[in-house]
Amino acid sequence: MFVGYGVIVLLTSLGFNGVLGGRPLYGGSPLILFAAGMLVAVIAGLVGGYTAGLIGPGRGLFNASLVLVPLIGDTIFVLFFFKRSNAPFWFDALAAATLMVCTVGGGFLREQWRRRETRV
Repeated sequence: MFVGYGVIVLLTSLGFNGVLGGRPLYGGSPLILFAAGMLVAVIAGLVGGYTAGLIGPGRGLFNASLVLVPLIGDTIFVLFFFKRSNAPFWFDALAAATLMVCTVGGGFLREQWRRRETRV
């Protein structure tokens, strides 16, 4: 659980601060918003969920779902107590929801891959 969450934190930090330079995405070009902002959330979620599923014994989807526990706590902190964003509440909430859905999706992909490995 914590390794998957750590992967998500690392990839989102690298993506938003390193690749995108820490600039705000809201209010800018819609292409940059979609291509860069959502891509960072999707990749971080999928890789973090897949990593949690890879480490956990046998149940990738369950282990990726456990990553949601610290992720929900982090999201609550960012949405309600960390007022650095100039974006509206719905924008940040949608970004967090995208990250969570992709995290579970990464665990699902790992589970499907594991099933495929056992069949062959």
